[in-house]
Amino acid sequence: MGLIVFDMGRRVETPVNSPRRRVSPVERPAAVSNIENEPDQTPSSDDLIYSPEGTTERQEHAPQTVAFAADIMTRNVITIRQETTIRDAYQLMREHDIHHLPVIDEHDNLQALVSDRRILRALAEQRSVEHDSVMTVAARPVYCTAESTDIRQTARLLTEYHIGALLVLNNKEQLTGIITRSDLLHLLSEYGPLELWA
Repeated sequence: MGLIVFDMGRRVETPVNSPRRRVSPVERPAAVSNIENEPDQTPSSDDLIYSPEGTTERQEHAPQTVAFAADIMTRNVITIRQETTIRDAYQLMREHDIHHLPVIDEHDNLQALVSDRRILRALAEQRSVEHDSVMTVAARPVYCTAESTDIRQTARLLTEYHIGALLVLNNKEQLTGIITRSDLLHLLSEYGPLELWA
């Protein structure tokens, strides 16, 4: 399994618990099959190529090969220290337009993960965001995966464990990247047909 769990800088036995909810596959309704067999709708302008005669035809995209978490992760991960205040963490998120910040100690060991959702909850609860450490709202244990985890497994971990981000570790268990649900959606929307190798 591609799941790795850290709690306050220490790797813990995985999986910690089973996913909270599982979705069972269902059979494809006949209506869906009929829709898939119908001709495509009018193509967008991005999908069209124009011939000298003025006719149009759909442009074929070559499949993109995507194999591992390292292929899609964001590499320059912005991190914070345990003593960072909730307010400073939120300002950093807004400045860089991100939703998750890994919390590390002075030895760069992973301690926790804070999200903007948890910070907004702290604001709603009227906590002292100017003085309280992010550790008071950070999530732990932290769910991580390896650079070599395949994309299907990465997507499965995000959905089965209901998390917004997976931190990516190298073979020395050092933080090298982060993958969010948005990264997977961007991958599908940007590159069109994909060959996902497992």
